[in-house]
Amino acid sequence: MVDLGAGVYRLKGARSGYLETAYGSHRLGAEGARVRLEAGQNLADVTLKLTPGGAIAGMVRDSDGEPLESAYVTLARFTYEQGVRAVRREAATTTDDRGEYRFHGLAAGKYYIGVEAGALDFPFRVDRSGKPASAEMSIPTIYPNVNDLALATPVEVAPGRRVSGVDVTMIRSRVFRVAGRVLNLPGRVVSVELEDARNSGIRDHPLRASTRNASGDFEFRGVPPGIYYVNTVADSNHIGTRIDVGDADIEGVRLTLQPGATIEKLQIAAEGDEKPDASGISMQLSEPNGRGYSVISMFGRGGVTAGRYPVVRFSGGLLRRFYVKSARAGDADILADGLTVPAGGRVQVAVMLASDGAKLEGVVRNAKEELAPGATVALVPNTRDRIYFFQTTTSDQNAHFEFTAIPPGGYAVFAWDDVEPGSWYDPDFLRIYEKRAQQTALGSRENKTIDLHLAIPPDGQ
Repeated sequence: MVDLGAGVYRLKGARSGYLETAYGSHRLGAEGARVRLEAGQNLADVTLKLTPGGAIAGMVRDSDGEPLESAYVTLARFTYEQGVRAVRREAATTTDDRGEYRFHGLAAGKYYIGVEAGALDFPFRVDRSGKPASAEMSIPTIYPNVNDLALATPVEVAPGRRVSGVDVTMIRSRVFRVAGRVLNLPGRVVSVELEDARNSGIRDHPLRASTRNASGDFEFRGVPPGIYYVNTVADSNHIGTRIDVGDADIEGVRLTLQPGATIEKLQIAAEGDEKPDASGISMQLSEPNGRGYSVISMFGRGGVTAGRYPVVRFSGGLLRRFYVKSARAGDADILADGLTVPAGGRVQVAVMLASDGAKLEGVVRNAKEELAPGATVALVPNTRDRIYFFQTTTSDQNAHFEFTAIPPGGYAVFAWDDVEPGSWYDPDFLRIYEKRAQQTALGSRENKTIDLHLAIPPDGQ
């Protein structure tokens, strides 16, 4: 590559049959090492090692043992989101006329296979027939032929390995009816969803229905036993409740819609004389749900559902020079306690920025004292519940890393050559590496340089 301008780059390579790989990365999808080029600099002997993709293949059979055509097959694996470890969908396909399926181009790891009968478009169908649902039918099944993710067996794929014979036979079970009513309808039909609380990550989608009259009545048929969330969304207002389907139909579910609130910037100011343009700052609210956490970005957004959002974060380019020192809604400290949104009305948020942040930089080395480009570096405050002060970056081609606008305080600095994104928000995960972190205290406007070593898990972990 010639005639490149000075700057910071990321370099990726790809080839048919291999995984797209970023320079300096150790896993699929990782950012890899940043490549810094100065004016006139020549960077030679750059090596990109590509890994062949793996595959999983098998057959789906119905409950009578016959090959099942057009079955919907989901591939999923454990990941982290907002520090919560949960199963997330990676890909989906359908079986062919022989009941066979295949996933290819897979990174090494452990995967789960889930199957449902039906075509790819069936999540969007609404059953309006007058016929009663069958009392027994094939239900969503997870390899190896179970209906609970906690009982499933993952399929392990080594680099470039093709795993075949991952066959699934659909389970047949009694199914039931769930009926209820949405109150305070907005004068139109609204969608109602039934989400599997235990297996939502691998099921990929909820069951769907809609209100069918002015009273807001809705009905689901063919519901297998399990724990579910019944949800509806209208005008950005989300409301839900949890139900347990056991051995009988469920009647009388009630969902009461309430007017959503509007989140407003009351004030965004900075300490001192500088008056930064804060128009680019956004706020994210996180709330627990059946799949871990959902994240809502907002400022000036109406219809935010009433409830408590325990995690509040701010983002934007301005935060490379400033950090959020405080954020309040009335008398509430929303950084420490989260944000409580009432039904209706407006919530005004005041944010104070500070420019006295510290700077931390250094290099990462492995156990042989060799430079480690592409390492993931996490800056973690000693007060671990202050996750809005977490920062992460990757070391560049010279194994250099840098953090700026760090609030003064005590921190632990971790480095890994291969780590699941977001795992550093999990206290149990960090506890494994605690003794291998480097502790540091940073003062106001302090610049500090450290040497960091890759964290290696203790034996057996």
